[in-house]
Amino acid sequence: MRKILTGILMMICLSAVLSGCGSDPKVTETTIEVKKNGSVIHTIVEDFSEEYYDLEELTALMLDSCDAYNAGAGKKAVSVGDVEVSDGVLTAVMTYESVSDYASFNGQALFAGSIKDAYNAGYTLDVTLQPAREGESPISKDDLLNMGEKNLIIVREAVAVRMWGKPLYYSQDVEPAGDAKTVRVTDPDMLTYIVFD
Repeated sequence: MRKILTGILMMICLSAVLSGCGSDPKVTETTIEVKKNGSVIHTIVEDFSEEYYDLEELTALMLDSCDAYNAGAGKKAVSVGDVEVSDGVLTAVMTYESVSDYASFNGQALFAGSIKDAYNAGYTLDVTLQPAREGESPISKDDLLNMGEKNLIIVREAVAVRMWGKPLYYSQDVEPAGDAKTVRVTDPDMLTYIVFD
């Protein structure tokens, strides 16, 4: 009996340890996460400490906005996930079926795909990007065009961006953030380029 209990306890401990392996880091700032399948998870983290803020009203507004967008799209392209307030901080999670749904719903520029696809979509790629790793040189348009199959995110918004690979090169207004697959965009007014594995 003691061996069985010990075995069960070991299994519980092992499963607890393994469940932490590979899990996404906790989101502590507003973040756009672009998934490999093209969907986008937008986690909004904002101060919500004012007394006149109303969580129920905000949630209803978000749901109404999603319903209106989905009716116009003819499909469920946007959905609201968890919306909660803890210690005066609002965390709201929204999921978008595609990058274009995110861009349309929020009125923000967002592209995710290959460098070649971005060029074919009309992005000039006339930029100079800094390396994510020390000791490497910046790259420009010709270098980018030679990396045609590499992944690229283009965004115009001051926000953290999480991607499915590690960043290789990015615009001057980008800095490393919480983990190896997340960067922080600091300039909301310019198109920001992030090349990644």
